[in-house]
Amino acid sequence: MIKSAFHVVTLGALLLTFGLAPTVSAQTINVTFRVNTSTNLDTLDTDGFVQIRGALGGAVRTAPAELPGGNTIDWSAASDLILTNDGGDYWSLTFQMNSGDTISYKIWTGFDSETGTSPGDGWEAGIINPHGVANDNNRMFIAGDVDTTVQLQYYNTGSTKDQFFRPFEAKPDSIAIQFRVNMAGLIQNETFDPVIGSVGVRGNDQTSGGVLNWGATNVILTREVNGVKGDPFWSGYAFIPKDSVDVGSDQAYKFFMVAGATGDQWEGRVNPNDPDGNRIFTYTANLVNVSGDTTLHWVYFNNTAPVQGVLVDATVTFRVSTEALEQLELFDSALGDQINVIGPNGFDVEVGLPDDFIHMNFNPLLNEWTVTEPFRKFPGEPIEFKYFVRWDASRVDPNSPNFIPNIFIRGINDTGIHENEDSGWEEPAVTGGGNRRYIYTSDPEQAVPGDFGFNRNFFNSIPGNGVIPDPITITWNINMVPATDPASNTNIPLFNPATDSVWIRPDGSLFALSQGFPTFNANMVLLEDEDGDMVYSGSMTTTGPAPYQIEFVVGYGTTTGTIITNGGGFEAGRRYYQFVQPTNIALDLTTTWPSEFNLPTLDWVEDNLPFETPPDLTTPTSVEDGEVLPFSFALDQNYPNPFNPQTTIRYHVAQDADVKVEVFNIMGQRVRTLVDQKMKQGTYTVVWNGDNNRGEIVSSGIYFVKMSTGFFKQIRKMTLVR
Repeated sequence: MIKSAFHVVTLGALLLTFGLAPTVSAQTINVTFRVNTSTNLDTLDTDGFVQIRGALGGAVRTAPAELPGGNTIDWSAASDLILTNDGGDYWSLTFQMNSGDTISYKIWTGFDSETGTSPGDGWEAGIINPHGVANDNNRMFIAGDVDTTVQLQYYNTGSTKDQFFRPFEAKPDSIAIQFRVNMAGLIQNETFDPVIGSVGVRGNDQTSGGVLNWGATNVILTREVNGVKGDPFWSGYAFIPKDSVDVGSDQAYKFFMVAGATGDQWEGRVNPNDPDGNRIFTYTANLVNVSGDTTLHWVYFNNTAPVQGVLVDATVTFRVSTEALEQLELFDSALGDQINVIGPNGFDVEVGLPDDFIHMNFNPLLNEWTVTEPFRKFPGEPIEFKYFVRWDASRVDPNSPNFIPNIFIRGINDTGIHENEDSGWEEPAVTGGGNRRYIYTSDPEQAVPGDFGFNRNFFNSIPGNGVIPDPITITWNINMVPATDPASNTNIPLFNPATDSVWIRPDGSLFALSQGFPTFNANMVLLEDEDGDMVYSGSMTTTGPAPYQIEFVVGYGTTTGTIITNGGGFEAGRRYYQFVQPTNIALDLTTTWPSEFNLPTLDWVEDNLPFETPPDLTTPTSVEDGEVLPFSFALDQNYPNPFNPQTTIRYHVAQDADVKVEVFNIMGQRVRTLVDQKMKQGTYTVVWNGDNNRGEIVSSGIYFVKMSTGFFKQIRKMTLVR
């Protein structure tokens, strides 16, 4: 960077060069600078630091120069012309200048005010040519006599460029979209070879005028050079015909790796806010009608960022029990049903990509499915996965005795090959329906931790004693008031109690499958508000065995119109999870279930739906042999107290009654419902793990446990110390 004096020959001529009329008398104006950093070769993010550094009058200065309004400009970090991120690669700043004044400057980028991006330690490279005016390689601005928004300026890391250069060709009939992806994580874990691999973009052709396509890589990206850390960025432009775009429409897309170290590879479910996990941008009115271009801020391919450390070769053992599936009559290995692990190699269940499955083997001695798989990863790197049922083809044959209604194996061809198996996903409550997650270590032999303290997982996180064998009447209760409130229901049509009905909808529910309901897009239970309090209730009685875990979303609408549902996505909070609570667990873990169960009332929420922590089915609650049955209701003091992380609560039921045991914070807000069911006479215990009804860990403090029946209430104080 050259910071020598700038020699003004004719001020009026320079003003005309910038399209400004010469001013007669100085006055203060507002100047807005806009900068795009998509051309920065480093990993600058939206929390980075972008600054204008320079001099007033083009002269070399050893101290900051003051501008009107209190700002200063200098060639050092002392300059306080600091831009604010407007989203993605776009930054802006409004400051004041006197008309006729000149600043000579460059754009400086960093991760903070002292740590500059590479290369160039934050400074722009190359010669900046301000519209043909010689200015010692720097940018230049001369203030006119009216408030001015300066044309968008791109950060320069290359050769000689015009001050207002654009890194793409302007096409009046097209919209230019820059895509940019960082492959560093895949290069580091050796799943992408930058020498032989290439990267492109695929997407919805209907919204892109055919420019993007899910079946072909029409947009090929180019590797950026002279960057940082081995040049991990690939970028490029797609030109979308304007006449094919509807303002306000969304464009779905993903990056696609071609001929990488492990072959062609899609990104997985990279966007939890999209039902299909796709990346999304919107064709805004400004994009279509004004700017005509945008840059999409860079992302890591498959959201895989590089990590510290060295690659470790190790084996990881997965173990899962299908006891509950077998009791629900939804699985039989003797018929050819199998269990696989999906996720570590990708989440695509297409038979065309069979390597996404890790095939498990049944161990009759352990009565579980196991596999030990080699991995090469960095310690601390996550392995996300789920277990997946691959049912035998006879399961979808209505003429077969093995037929299971409502499972969906799409596209069985003439040879019986399952082209796409959609129904086999587990939806474990322990993760709120999201992926299981194991953190890789440096140990040469590793094993995925089990559920509920066991050394194995349970499919769908349902243990063997989590199946209710006899009919049970289950009642749902949903408070629909928030669905009528624009502040709570921001993205979908409001609920209208006068015209809309309310249903429980399964949303991939194993509970629904066990009861013969379609697992998706079905109205399972109609809810009604008989007393007008906006709490909608409805019941169903199970037929045959049913899991104690009930997953669902709430739908509303007219019987003939579109049904609006809450939740969605692929992460925790995509649906509600509630559980039937057992009345008793014997010493041998034999579980007794009620004949009817009233689920605690849930508030309707638009997304991030709360999911209960599964009840403890491993701690006996039976009365010991010889112990006298209680003849009075009582709530004992919890033990230990104070406690961390969990405490046991013992309570006594003198006669059959509806019993609630709830935890409240010091403000009187209910934190956790531990028991809410009809119970027989006896003494019981329940464990609180220091979490709330959403499964979130609560903070240290004073809490109260309250036991109540229709005629009895007792409260104890508890202290949680973390």
